[in-house]
Amino acid sequence: MLAVTGAAALSIAACGSSNNSSPTSTSTSTSTVTSTTTSPAPAQGEARVSGLIASVAGNSIQVTKEDNTNAAVNFTSTTKVTEVAPATLSDVTSGSCITVRPTKQESQGGQPMTAASVRVSPSVNGSCPPPKESGQGSGPGSSSPAPSGSPTPTPAKAKPVRGSVASVTGNTITVAGTDASGNTTQTPVTVDDNTKYSKLATATPDAIAQGKCAVARGTMDNGGTLQATTINVRPANDGKCGGRPPHGQGG
Repeated sequence: MLAVTGAAALSIAACGSSNNSSPTSTSTSTSTVTSTTTSPAPAQGEARVSGLIASVAGNSIQVTKEDNTNAAVNFTSTTKVTEVAPATLSDVTSGSCITVRPTKQESQGGQPMTAASVRVSPSVNGSCPPPKESGQGSGPGSSSPAPSGSPTPTPAKAKPVRGSVASVTGNTITVAGTDASGNTTQTPVTVDDNTKYSKLATATPDAIAQGKCAVARGTMDNGGTLQATTINVRPANDGKCGGRPPHGQGG
């Protein structure tokens, strides 16, 4: 009897031990996916502030932007300052850089385009770099053909012509440049009594004055102040800088 009872007890204990050792749950290795999504980093590149210079104090200016908010801009002795001033056709000389905005009328039959405005600027190391907002060539733009069956599109607006002045003969300026493929172009441009001229020249910080329009580029610091690397100033139009400025004055 004692032997039977002992064997039964051992059997029950072994059974209980077996049940306890069985895993209570399968090891489902659900790897915890930690979200690495973060706020996008601030864009690396230039910041830009433009508007009317409301005040100048030392090396700091307050600019009233087009939306009537104010922005602070700091400059130093290394800030490149340029100023746009009125010019005439006599300022358009061979070798100088030029940007021409054509009139709204399309040139017909290969005739030279007529310039609504002309900006003259000095060359940089003997060449005419494209403006920062444009990666295009300096020849006239061409429009892509419309898909078959689409309505007849309106004529494409002529694009600005940029390059160096190859020659000036009477009222015709020949602009040497390159197209989008890197090929050399020679574009004749006609000027008339309605053509407006401006010139961009290096200036001193004294040109940064209250009441002028400014376009400043640089980096924005943590306090929201633009640390300017370049500042372009131009006269205001009736105390305002809004809208499209006369060509060459927008920086």
